[in-house]
Amino acid sequence: MEKNTEIELKLIMDKKSLKTFLASPLVAKKTVKGSSRQLKLATSYFDTRDLILAREGIALRVRQAGKKYEATIKTGKKDGGGLSARGEYTVPSKSAKPQIAAFREAELPFDLEEILGQAMLEKLFTVRVRRQVRLIRATKETLIEMSIDSGTISGGGKKSTVDEVELELKEGNLSDLLDYAAKAAALVPIFTGSMSKYARGMALTGRTEGMGETRPAPEFDLEEDYSAAFKKQFMYFGSKILEEAAAFAGEGPAREADRIFLGPFTALRDLAFWVSPMVETIGGIRENLDAALVPLQKLKDAKDILERWKKLKRHLAKTMGEDRLGPVLERQVKAASDEVARQIAKGTYTAVIYAVWAALEKDSWTAEEYLTAKKLFQCRTSVVLEKLSQGIRIKENLPALVRLDRAGKKARPAELGKKERKCLKKLAKKMSELDAAMRLLRAVPEKAVASKTCAVCRQAGVLTGWLMNEEKGARDKAVSAFVKMDRYLKKMARRQKTEPLA
Repeated sequence: MEKNTEIELKLIMDKKSLKTFLASPLVAKKTVKGSSRQLKLATSYFDTRDLILAREGIALRVRQAGKKYEATIKTGKKDGGGLSARGEYTVPSKSAKPQIAAFREAELPFDLEEILGQAMLEKLFTVRVRRQVRLIRATKETLIEMSIDSGTISGGGKKSTVDEVELELKEGNLSDLLDYAAKAAALVPIFTGSMSKYARGMALTGRTEGMGETRPAPEFDLEEDYSAAFKKQFMYFGSKILEEAAAFAGEGPAREADRIFLGPFTALRDLAFWVSPMVETIGGIRENLDAALVPLQKLKDAKDILERWKKLKRHLAKTMGEDRLGPVLERQVKAASDEVARQIAKGTYTAVIYAVWAALEKDSWTAEEYLTAKKLFQCRTSVVLEKLSQGIRIKENLPALVRLDRAGKKARPAELGKKERKCLKKLAKKMSELDAAMRLLRAVPEKAVASKTCAVCRQAGVLTGWLMNEEKGARDKAVSAFVKMDRYLKKMARRQKTEPLA
């Protein structure tokens, strides 16, 4: 009998990429001698007619390898971005049919026979694969089992092909597993398998009750140590990116990619701001995130400037003449879209997210045993307010500060009252609008402004003048909001000086 927690990554790559990956030093030089073997596996999954086990988060399978059988219970699934961690309990089996009594000595965290009662088990679907297995010595401490599966899933009278690579942590550190995957993704295009074989098999049978539901962002547990609380957030937004990237890959132009990916990447950048004093590798994490954020922002700006031009053109239709600038701006959108599409197709997002996760797992989080999420929020908010009181412009941090509202009122410093919070929120909004106006000005193509074609140059000049006027208005409103916030901060400072110590 074998009992452990299975931690694995499920990856997808095409045959050409797989061949390149297997020939690379990441595999060729790290494979443990004598560990390579090929297996032919037939795995059947079982549950009751009304899915009693599935509703309890339990998966039951029987696997045949040659003439040997083994039955396995998997529990407590926690996954995202191809990463899963489950309790795994395996016992020998006499046949392809599960024998529940065999699990009595397996030290399950529940009574399996009591859960099933008198309900009969039935086969749901079967997975047949040819598996290539080898052990990878990623580091001195970490051993990874690499399984390359090729085969089919059969259930409900339907079939689905299986072509995937699994990296299972056999011993050592999760950070090394993630780091290994990040290096692989930097070498060849790799995407994550968002659905397990179990989930895919259940989908074939049409019995997906409670499966594939959209997961909301986890709420901050303010009393939890900050490292655990923030890792959940990094995992959630990273998983969203990886799952969407797998869907986008190979779908051609990524014109809508900014709408899908900019939000999650920005959320990760905000999270990096909050933990920046406590994480040694934060500089590298920010660089990784910016590698994806910059092209996405460029795409959004190119689309925004095109929409602004269309609006202006309608406003000045009679004096504008034939539209010669529009095609130039359309080409700019296409170029930005193609750049993002290339990034996604190369698996850049996979490499970025796994590298970020690896860094967070590997890093020694300062004072993580003593500092709660609530205390970290309060400390960082006080730093921002102090910088504001000194007149330091911190446009990047203000939106992150306003999103602190999502963490609940208890996370705010006591001195930040209702009026101050309202003023701070307005300041962040106005500075964000100013930043957007400045980006739009920069997004006007230089080639258009300096074009030898008079109509293009003239129309670009009109657009630039319009945007300069918008930028001035946004700047005036930001300055006004800053002055008002400064008055509130000075009042707070005077109040704190006069209040007696508690």
